[in-house]
Amino acid sequence: MPNTYVKLMAQASSDPARLLAGSGLDLAEVLEGDGAIAVWQQLVCARNSAAMMTRPDWHLAWVLRVAERFHGPITAAWLSAPTLGDGLDVFIRYVPTRIPYLRWSTRSGGEDWEVELRVLMDLGDIGPLLMEVPLLTLGAYMRTLQGDRLDAARFEFPHAALTDIADYQRVFPAAFEFGARRAAMIMPTSYRALPNPGYDEVLWTTALRRCEASAQEHAGAALVSRVMEALHDSLEHPWGGRTPPTLAEMAAHLHVSLSTLNRRLRDAATSYQALVDDVRRQRARELLANPRQRIGDIAAALGFLDPTSFVRSFRRWYGTTPGRYRRELAAGRR
Repeated sequence: MPNTYVKLMAQASSDPARLLAGSGLDLAEVLEGDGAIAVWQQLVCARNSAAMMTRPDWHLAWVLRVAERFHGPITAAWLSAPTLGDGLDVFIRYVPTRIPYLRWSTRSGGEDWEVELRVLMDLGDIGPLLMEVPLLTLGAYMRTLQGDRLDAARFEFPHAALTDIADYQRVFPAAFEFGARRAAMIMPTSYRALPNPGYDEVLWTTALRRCEASAQEHAGAALVSRVMEALHDSLEHPWGGRTPPTLAEMAAHLHVSLSTLNRRLRDAATSYQALVDDVRRQRARELLANPRQRIGDIAAALGFLDPTSFVRSFRRWYGTTPGRYRRELAAGRR
């Protein structure tokens, strides 16, 4: 995936060396280009960045900066889009190249239009932060184009608030619900047709071409997102000859050749087995949260040959056994 996020964090950081600690990234290379980095490297830098902040509401100011100039051609496209809906759509279409560990889905039902995020891999303690930032970025976009309409929007998050509710509403005058069943932004469907005062047909068309060119340039990162979504689906509803699907089955499912899939994942600084491991970790946590699911059934659902193999992998992931993890979860210690 492109190093866009890390590059901006390094430019804004007072201590870039600390930001990159443990990531294996070279500061000069990060600042000079837009080369590929692994998802885990971005997550290490995000965790370092969060640890360096002293204010609990720091990410709200960061969101405003992200919305203004973070995404290159994506930002140019949504600032010049014909309508609010067009701008939202272009962001949702192209941003997975930069954050492939989240699944984006939209739904229009009756009077409301909503965009929902689902985590595709275990993000650890920075999961709440990494769910809030992209959804609040959409809120910042709405605030820029139609600031007086934001009070009709609503944000839902499954975790506890990262700062006082008043801090959120001071920046985004919308409704917030924490401890919800999902991460989502909801707004009136009619708002999608609101005209953008900054609409520029030439700039809009040019920006769309640049977005598509960037997507092609970083085809490996885009494919990472598609593979992770397909893996998550296959663990919930098996569709391959085995669970998880083989590399050949995944290539056929995505309508790409085996060599293309391997090459693009390599270009994105990852591998199929690494993505399988990431998605299995996240799905294991979801299944263990249900006390009615037996450990053996969870092992089978994740494609392990026997419970012992699952326990061994889980200990490698989390340093504990699935049974102990579940007990800690029930006791509120996780």
